[in-house]
Amino acid sequence: MIHPEQIRAARAMLSLSQRQLAKKAGVSVATLNNIERGAQTDPKISTITAIQQALESRGVEFTNAYEGAGVLLKPMRNGDAGATVLIVDDSREDRLLYKNWLGKSAHKKYRVVEADNARSGYGAFIESHPDCIVLDFKMYGSDGFQMLAEMKKDHVRLPPIVFVTGLHNDVLKESAERQGVAAYLEKKNLTKERFHEAIERALA
Repeated sequence: MIHPEQIRAARAMLSLSQRQLAKKAGVSVATLNNIERGAQTDPKISTITAIQQALESRGVEFTNAYEGAGVLLKPMRNGDAGATVLIVDDSREDRLLYKNWLGKSAHKKYRVVEADNARSGYGAFIESHPDCIVLDFKMYGSDGFQMLAEMKKDHVRLPPIVFVTGLHNDVLKESAERQGVAAYLEKKNLTKERFHEAIERALA
């Protein structure tokens, strides 16, 4: 079983609030708060297990449980846990295509999270903590640049962004590059090989 100090350290490493972790683990915020403070000295094993599994699903590995202040936490390697890729695109066909391409990668395992607009994409970004985001430009409602601006406003560090668009022009490409995207891909020229290469470079 894990120690309260490990839970606090894992949350800090993942930038998770108590509310977010409690929701993921299926426990109340009050219960989690009491466990972290040491106020609940004999929590149910099922509760601790649920919290541990929620954190491990985010790529955390616990070591030397209950061996005092020297307990270590370290992120799992992508090759062990599989990198999480968030696909934000209002085209169901394009999302399915990218998901199928990622599923057929011979070199890496991927966990794919999907969103069909910028608003749900931002929520999925908060919830899933992706290692990479595949972001469409032209979507119903807010576009890809607006979602990127919203993420930058609230978070200092972002995962690499692979920008994908069917509306190519030089001004759009330059704007994307100024935003610091890891790759800029045109849908009309996109192949499985180019897509895989862009994702792998972004995650390197």
